[in-house]
Amino acid sequence: MNQALFSLLRGGFPEVTFYGEISVVAHERDFGTTELKTAYPARSLLKPFQFLAAGLSPERWSGEEKNRYVAATGSISATRHQVDALEKWYSGNEMKERIAKICFAPTYPMDDAHRVYLKESGIKPRYMHHNCFSKHMAILECCATNGWSLENYQSTTHPYHKRLMTTLSVLIGEDGPFETVEDGCLLPSPVLTLRQMALLYQGLANPKRDGRMTKIRDLMLSDPEWVGGPGRFDTRLMQENPGRVIAKEGADGLLGIAVLPDEKNPSGVGIVVKSLAGFQPAMTALAVSPIFTALGLKPVGDTPRGQTIEYHYQPFQTTSGLHDLSPVISERIANWPGDVAFRRKISCDAFHGDHLTLSSIETSLHVGTHTDAPNHASGIAQGIEAVALSRYRGICQVVTIGKPKGSLISNEDLRSLKVRAPRIIIRTGSFPDPEHFNEDFVAMTADAIEWLADQGVVLVGVDTPSIDSFSSKTLPAHHAVGNRGLSILEGVVLTGIKDGLYELSSLPLRIEGADASPVRVVLEEISPYSPKGISSKKVDNIRVTQ
Repeated sequence: MNQALFSLLRGGFPEVTFYGEISVVAHERDFGTTELKTAYPARSLLKPFQFLAAGLSPERWSGEEKNRYVAATGSISATRHQVDALEKWYSGNEMKERIAKICFAPTYPMDDAHRVYLKESGIKPRYMHHNCFSKHMAILECCATNGWSLENYQSTTHPYHKRLMTTLSVLIGEDGPFETVEDGCLLPSPVLTLRQMALLYQGLANPKRDGRMTKIRDLMLSDPEWVGGPGRFDTRLMQENPGRVIAKEGADGLLGIAVLPDEKNPSGVGIVVKSLAGFQPAMTALAVSPIFTALGLKPVGDTPRGQTIEYHYQPFQTTSGLHDLSPVISERIANWPGDVAFRRKISCDAFHGDHLTLSSIETSLHVGTHTDAPNHASGIAQGIEAVALSRYRGICQVVTIGKPKGSLISNEDLRSLKVRAPRIIIRTGSFPDPEHFNEDFVAMTADAIEWLADQGVVLVGVDTPSIDSFSSKTLPAHHAVGNRGLSILEGVVLTGIKDGLYELSSLPLRIEGADASPVRVVLEEISPYSPKGISSKKVDNIRVTQ
């Protein structure tokens, strides 16, 4: 659920992992790092669209006061230069009356140098130091123009916010109103999914026939420092990609990006990033570097000195990273000699005219990839319905143990193994075809099971029909599993699977009293540097994925 976007490594050891979510809306190739549809307060990421809803005439967005309208679309740092300009623009009596209606408290600037200067000089906080000041002034100008009340403009019932909800509904293509929470500047903030926000920014990138949106886009492109400020990462992303990118930092870890249309993306691209650690602008800018590279844009941000970076996602990648380790179960599947073979009986067949298809099966429970219950090889009464499910789900390590066919894996064969997970799946390569049974597969000794249990292993999987040899009647490995409280997976198919760490899911069916259950074994790729797969071992050949 929590997506690791990249890790910073020092000398090959994991040091920092950055968690977040990314949603990209592009021409016929939308992309997201998670399938979750978590909604977040959009907050200041909405400023371009709040400005659009204000409905101010574009004729005013020119001349010496142009940048006061650019500032209304952004979150300026309030440098001394910016505040000097604001003082000039908002010096008249009418402007002072509007400032007096602002609902948030005076504050100090976001800009470090200006903030320190003001405090050392004993100068008190002011409204225009706030990074939302210009947005509020645009809304108050909207109210004055339309004859709306300036007293309660922060209320959800105010005509301005009703207009904002309508504007967002049209841009996103979904019926509102949207749920709201109170923003840090006391305005109602719509709660949106990252995809909904990305749709807004794609609309900003490619306004189509909306003349006012086109003018807002051009307004923001005209002076990136009035969208953010000197050195700010949204400003830098725009400056490094002039005329191609609009970027807007949002509160608590949001970053919205509009990439203007080109030949490959004629509808433009909307990108929204959410840092799960809150406001981390440098890390958030690094998180989108692979996407910028894929779009032919210049990324912003450097890997900290002494560290290397590995990204845990590939932009526009369509694969899910899931691997199915289960053979197809059919009447062709190899059966343990003498056991009940798999049969499927069709009672109704929609393909041949019935109103539905209905079938039943007869099979050994040890068919295909399966897990044994404690009552399979001992007098213990516990059936498969009583096993601990936690053993069958979690971090898993795939390892290869090379042994001749017909031989046994002993504890001596395992002593060089670096156990990094509580679940181990062993590749022997000695049962290559699930549809043809061969009796000379590699099995395990009881002392091998004991050794794995001593390492903290709770589940052992093998790519063979059994952990014991075909001819064994005493089943020493099975008894060792029972004595140490382990679980096993047998019949796993490891074709094309590399050794390494994965997330395992292999839950058995809840069949009362059953001695086994077929399972669908699925591995999901994880990074060895994410907290799921932390290892104390140094990893060689660190590669930056771009």
